[in-house]
Amino acid sequence: MKSSVLRVTFLASAVIAVAARHKSGGSMTAASPAPQGAPAARAMSGLAAGVTSRTIALGDSLFHASSCTRCHGADAKGAQNGPNLTTATHMHVNGTYDDFVRIITSGVPRDSIQDKSHRFGMQPRGGTQNPLNDEQIKAVAAYVFSLSHK
Repeated sequence: MKSSVLRVTFLASAVIAVAARHKSGGSMTAASPAPQGAPAARAMSGLAAGVTSRTIALGDSLFHASSCTRCHGADAKGAQNGPNLTTATHMHVNGTYDDFVRIITSGVPRDSIQDKSHRFGMQPRGGTQNPLNDEQIKAVAAYVFSLSHK
């Protein structure tokens, strides 16, 4: 119950923040890609083109209902086997929405993990038990993108 209330509060806050940003005329487009392999700087706030607060809310639900939290933590701030997704820099993506879609779709093989303290690779599409479809991947990518672009 407490978790549900917190999630609803978070989502309501996110919707209000997005609406306020939109009303103020702030940019709502994705940042241009950083050079391949370089950490992404937090270049902008707002949503990637085509992403809505509804997409982010769906992604939040999917992130918490699937295997994402096992490695990235319920707060997405990282855990023993996965990096923090709430920071402005990333190891395996350039920080754009499209690159989050790419990595969720393709995963990260164990031998490609840059932080060797993480023992397991990231499964493509969230794993083999209940793989995410393309729309679900886009929703999770929108949620993760929103975490690091506040």
